[in-house]
Amino acid sequence: MALFRDNKNLVAMGLLLATIVSWFTFEEFHGYVIASVVIILISTVKVKAVMSSFMEIEAMPGPWKYMMNGWLAVVCLSMLIAELM
Repeated sequence: MALFRDNKNLVAMGLLLATIVSWFTFEEFHGYVIASVVIILISTVKVKAVMSSFMEIEAMPGPWKYMMNGWLAVVCLSMLIAELM
């Protein structure tokens, strides 16, 4: 099937699935800290997938790639720390 040959199609389907999982997690477990942590981690994985597949960060020179990954790590950790405090 031609739909599954393109990596971007698979990533888009994965993003859709991750969105559904995040939504289900929120609807079923809102108010629990672990649900918020799971949603933050899923969101971080989604951003990394978009950066890698659609923004093509992986093709950039080393410093730019490391800076973007570092930025994502700082944002994720900041949200986790804010949620857990």
